[in-house]
Amino acid sequence: MLNRSWLFAVTATIAAFGTTAAAAQALTMDRKFLTNYAAGRIVASCMEIAARDGENIAIAVVDPYGNLLAFQAAEGVTETGSMTAQLKAKTAARWRRPTVELFDRVNNQVNRAPEWVGDFPQPGGFPIYVEGQIVGAVGAGGGVGSVDDECAIAAVAAVFGDTASLARPE
Repeated sequence: MLNRSWLFAVTATIAAFGTTAAAAQALTMDRKFLTNYAAGRIVASCMEIAARDGENIAIAVVDPYGNLLAFQAAEGVTETGSMTAQLKAKTAARWRRPTVELFDRVNNQVNRAPEWVGDFPQPGGFPIYVEGQIVGAVGAGGGVGSVDDECAIAAVAAVFGDTASLARPE
């Protein structure tokens, strides 16, 4: 009888502690992600901009973990342009910053880690933030000069307006 009372008391204490701890600590979280629809609109917008400007470009959109959501390459884009668009998007998602920042850091010998882990620290990739959360990333490749950056920036702005940011929230 004493053992049962003791067991009941221990079980009740553990249950009470577990309930209190669970109430204080969330068991799930709410997180925003780009939808396939938004990813497709970003791609379509960039392709329209590039066609209007006579540029051959490839564009890729990934989720916050680097999984490809949407991709398209214009006629005439090289395999390298197609591959780099995807790599830039994945790199921006992994590092949570524009790839031009990584490019500068690598070239100035501040941090060469992106090279070592197989990322592509070249301009043209941007994380996409909504309400302070990274929801995905975009990467453009195959353009000449700053065309990749310009197309990616303009495409996100066309879809999200000023509700999205391509810079890390402070």
